[in-house]
Amino acid sequence: MTDRSPAETRNFALIGHAGDGKTSLAEALLHQAGAISAPGSVDDGSSHLDATPEEKERHHTLSSSAFSFSSGELRITLVDTPGDPNFQGDSQIVTRAVDAGVLVVSATDGAKVGTESMWRASERASIPVLGFVNGLDRDRADFTGAIASLKTIGVNAVPIALPLFGDSGLAGVIDLTQMKARVGSALGEIPEEQRSEAEDARAALVEAVAECDDELLERYLDDGELSDEAVQEGLIAATRARQLVPILCGAAIQGIGVGPLLDAIGNLLPSPTDRTPFLALDGTPIEANPEATFSGVVFKTAIDRYAGKLSILRIVSGTASEGTAVLNTTTGAHERFGKLLELNGSEHVDVHEAGPGDIIAVAKLKDTHTGDALTLEKGGVELPPIAVPHGVLSYAITAREKADEDKVFASLGKLIEEDPILTLGRDPATGEFLLTGMGELHIRMTGAKLKRLYEVEVELKTPKVPYRETITRKAENVEGKLKKQSGGKGMFGVCYLSLEPLPRGGGIEFSDEIVGGSIPRNLIPAVEKGCLEAAAAGPLAGCPVVDVRVRCIDGKHHSVDSNEMAFKLAGSFGFKEAIAQGKPTLLEPVMNAEITVPDDQLGDVMGDLSSRRGRVQGTEARGSLQVIKAEVPMAEMLEYASALTSLTGGKGAFHMEFSHYDDVPASERDKIIANAQKGAAEEA
Repeated sequence: MTDRSPAETRNFALIGHAGDGKTSLAEALLHQAGAISAPGSVDDGSSHLDATPEEKERHHTLSSSAFSFSSGELRITLVDTPGDPNFQGDSQIVTRAVDAGVLVVSATDGAKVGTESMWRASERASIPVLGFVNGLDRDRADFTGAIASLKTIGVNAVPIALPLFGDSGLAGVIDLTQMKARVGSALGEIPEEQRSEAEDARAALVEAVAECDDELLERYLDDGELSDEAVQEGLIAATRARQLVPILCGAAIQGIGVGPLLDAIGNLLPSPTDRTPFLALDGTPIEANPEATFSGVVFKTAIDRYAGKLSILRIVSGTASEGTAVLNTTTGAHERFGKLLELNGSEHVDVHEAGPGDIIAVAKLKDTHTGDALTLEKGGVELPPIAVPHGVLSYAITAREKADEDKVFASLGKLIEEDPILTLGRDPATGEFLLTGMGELHIRMTGAKLKRLYEVEVELKTPKVPYRETITRKAENVEGKLKKQSGGKGMFGVCYLSLEPLPRGGGIEFSDEIVGGSIPRNLIPAVEKGCLEAAAAGPLAGCPVVDVRVRCIDGKHHSVDSNEMAFKLAGSFGFKEAIAQGKPTLLEPVMNAEITVPDDQLGDVMGDLSSRRGRVQGTEARGSLQVIKAEVPMAEMLEYASALTSLTGGKGAFHMEFSHYDDVPASERDKIIANAQKGAAEEA
């Protein structure tokens, strides 16, 4: 791969909303460049990029996939990324590793939630972007409307191509940089009926380019025009600086407009040497030089049936080859490269070495994971790791067959290594193992992969809500007593406790206020231990007790029969009685939720949030989208993903995080207590 210089290398990600044609466009680009003999189809499962059974079944990209190919003098790697919100965490990681993006937007629906979220991801990664309005051969296609929708989400979109229509519909595109009509690979004159539109669009392009450069603007104002060369140079500079987003157009499945896009990728997008350089942890720019010290970042881990674990990395500087000894600067692990593989979708090709800008896979790196940074073992440069997004939705997971428990969790570990956005943890409050991901589909697809790859089945359930219990008033001077003195050595301990509520988040506080030795000093910790153990299960629904101060104010002891166990039990009895006298209540976790929805569905979503006991904190307009910020009880959000999809037709998205605990309303409290008592009775 290093037979070409970094200046002749391009890599980019196809980004956007699900269903807008990213994978079809990738297939068309590969076919246009001669990398494949015929474009594959997402619908019939023949795509070169959507290779897993889950992707073929759902006709959607669920995991990023890279394909390297040649186009003229250039070596290009495209990375097709998922657009579904359940899998966009993968896409966000990819934007941190590539040099540019191609934002695909639907000609019929315009910019959607996924379009905006990936535009924001490109913004955070500071990579330049081209736009491609896809599906102009469809009914209701509206190129002007699609451009307008991009502007509403903050994209400074400027068309450099227009759709060219013939008698039977979309025939080609009008190239505004050359002012020529392009049908297939043939260039011709712009039809008279579209010339005026093209001239107006060309004027808007020239003006937009001039406004990005003071010198060009001065020339434009003086002469009223710019040369084609000046426009091209200005367009390149403005694109790479993210001042402009050039918009092309076409129909990927028909192969229309794909040639101009491939040209624009080569001409407008930066090479590794032209891009804003990667920075080392100390802020030093890293030169994309094949002769420099090797460094790279791992942006994906894949488990291949034949090659085993593959670490897919972007080389930032230097040259990698088989046998290179590297240091994982994120974990401190030492590794040695085995075979280097060029990725052609699901196919792999051995390569001897690779240089800056190349995207390759390395097999069987033991202690290297997605997001990790690598460099030479000696004298290397330390890159920052790529941050991995956190999951937002959890499901309780159990093995369907108890005998498969060990195999399930071992297999899950492998899938989590492949998809680090997934996390597995145990909730100490409920005892459940929770699998957390970006959404319901993300987690259910993980269950399907477990069955396909490892032949184990799991059950996924809505997790239990970690309710808490507390008191609402003081309980004074409550006796806790244990007395067993029926002959022989007995058990004797008495403590007097006072309880009072603490502010939310106060936990359990224990205060020793014993004076005069009514309880010996060495036995007071036993009282505290008994109180804490009793706090693990409250009297209402068996939930942990929180936000209570316990004051041990007095007690009695026996010189022979008092011991730690006696006072531990006395503390437990006293705590339980005091909680009962303190008018206990239930607390529920409340989440901070941020929901993004189209303008016209704001009312429906707000009404649904109200029915879920949500408290809207405010709304914020982002172009044609509205962002609702609300506090909603966790119990009402466990299955919200499906409800939001139904309400918005898949155009809404949300994320949430824990905010605080709050009182459960009386009507809900009675239901929770009844369910808890019923469950306890069934277990008994």
